[in-house]
Amino acid sequence: MTISGTKFSPLLFGLSLLLSLLISASSNAHINHKDHYSGNDEQRAFKRLSSHQQLQNLLAKIQRYSFRPIQTGPLISNNGNKGLIDIDVALPADLAINYQVCGETNSTPTIRQAVVCSINDGGRGNLDPHNIGWSTQGRELLAIRLGNPNGRRILVITQQHGNEPAGTEAALSITRWLSNGFGSSVQRILQRLDIVILLRANPDGGEPDAQHCSFNPQPGTVISQDCALIRQNVDPQAGGGFTGNSEADFHGIVGRGYDLNRYHHVALDKPIRPVESQAMVATALAFMPEVILDLHGDLQKTDCQLDLSSINPGQILGSLPTVECSTDKRQKDFRLLSPFADAQTGTQQERVAQSLAAKVMKKIDRLFIGSVGRFSQVQLGAGNIGSGATGSYQLIGAVAGGWETVNFSTDLRADVVAIVAGQPQIGVNPGLPEPRLLNRQIWINRIALYHALDTLASFEVTPPTDTGDFCDYPLAQGLRANLPEEYWGINATSNEVLIPIEPSIGVPLYISGNCPDNPL
Repeated sequence: MTISGTKFSPLLFGLSLLLSLLISASSNAHINHKDHYSGNDEQRAFKRLSSHQQLQNLLAKIQRYSFRPIQTGPLISNNGNKGLIDIDVALPADLAINYQVCGETNSTPTIRQAVVCSINDGGRGNLDPHNIGWSTQGRELLAIRLGNPNGRRILVITQQHGNEPAGTEAALSITRWLSNGFGSSVQRILQRLDIVILLRANPDGGEPDAQHCSFNPQPGTVISQDCALIRQNVDPQAGGGFTGNSEADFHGIVGRGYDLNRYHHVALDKPIRPVESQAMVATALAFMPEVILDLHGDLQKTDCQLDLSSINPGQILGSLPTVECSTDKRQKDFRLLSPFADAQTGTQQERVAQSLAAKVMKKIDRLFIGSVGRFSQVQLGAGNIGSGATGSYQLIGAVAGGWETVNFSTDLRADVVAIVAGQPQIGVNPGLPEPRLLNRQIWINRIALYHALDTLASFEVTPPTDTGDFCDYPLAQGLRANLPEEYWGINATSNEVLIPIEPSIGVPLYISGNCPDNPL
């Protein structure tokens, strides 16, 4: 959310919140979708978002006008730049991670050295330790730190995927409120939590400067601009080009960039290729958060029971299979928010994670029309889509929480994801939702983030003991999307279709639990 330089008014914030909730309450549960953006819609969506330069200016103003101690600016301390996190310290001594990552037998490397040494994969990725804290295209990763330095450590990450921007704009608003707001909840949060917010972890892929960036670039082309508003970071060297040399655990798009949320290898046992992911791993190892809130906004998913007999498999490259919902009407296929919570089973961290997810879901369910559900990570083929994601931080004792707000974009794009047996494989990469729905996403993220922080602050006094109102919702069985003619040619669809996630059988190989229609 673009915020002016004037002082924040709690009254205006409250009035705006009330107005938004009234608008939400009067709308239909199922929101109408638009098949394509008009030029004006695209420009309006861009204007709703903050460019990297605007983020820098806004953070400087927030710090200047704050009533409370707050630090804003670069995330990583580099060459005296007053960064918030110092990664030039030794690896923590009590972690079960790969201390020999740099091949040193008699000394412990610094966090900066260790993260860079994890590459060791033939030269791909960032090998320059001075680049950590910067994006691939040279933008500084920006962050905020406020609260009690002795409080529970909370790391908030927004916009790892560049085309999921609502969390960034919501975090800006919450930061301004915490820096100048009053009331018991503000005091409780600031007294009990030590908060670091990484604002737009993917500054290249998330750059919404409409005058200089390519929106929705054509698939299969190498990106030459320094920003594109895409899911991945912007790295034209990703994958080594259209050849058969794509590496194992490949999570990028050829000629475009890498999925940052597949390289959080906090154990330092696998290559952390994108420089932005290196910064997030280094931050986690230095800050040692107790809770990580990772804010996303993925494609609209469906949790309806799939009718397996209706699957129409894709016959040619570039064509996706389609499926129908079964006649079982007990489950809905519409979600506004899908919290996820990962921690080691049976631990206090798991109780915190599940209780937090349940409390956030309840709050959103009361305030917005539509339903919410727990996001279950699913296994696709031989790999889990959570592999290398922020859930990996439970290895260092952190609760991995967060949520997906529904991205209502209905265009499904055919992007080259990897090379298998010399052939490009097709992936998905949605664009921005239309402006009205983007505003809704930002409001939902704002309320969810506030309520999550307030709940975490309350846990200091009343630890969660009951997870009876939490369950895993088998959310991700399919995607609802249009296949536009400009990307799919003769395989285009004239309206929205349901696409099973696992192409061969149409359902996830694994789902964690089974919940009723409205679990809460």
